[in-house]
Amino acid sequence: MRTREEMEAEIRGLQQLLAATDYKALKHADGALTDEEYEPTRAEYRKQINDLQAAIETLETTEGQVVDNE
Repeated sequence: MRTREEMEAEIRGLQQLLAATDYKALKHADGALTDEEYEPTRAEYRKQINDLQAAIETLETTEGQVVDNE
């Protein structure tokens, strides 16, 4: 099982990838990039971020239950 810190580091890396491709999203929205030129991986990055954030929330809930039960 990954630690919270590892998941947060992965989220930061994915957020950097999103930031690095912002200009492509804008160009695509303006029609300057074709669908083939535009990398649809941004949606996958966002999905991975959401999945990791949900895993962190689950981990926090689980940790809270363990603490409450002691």
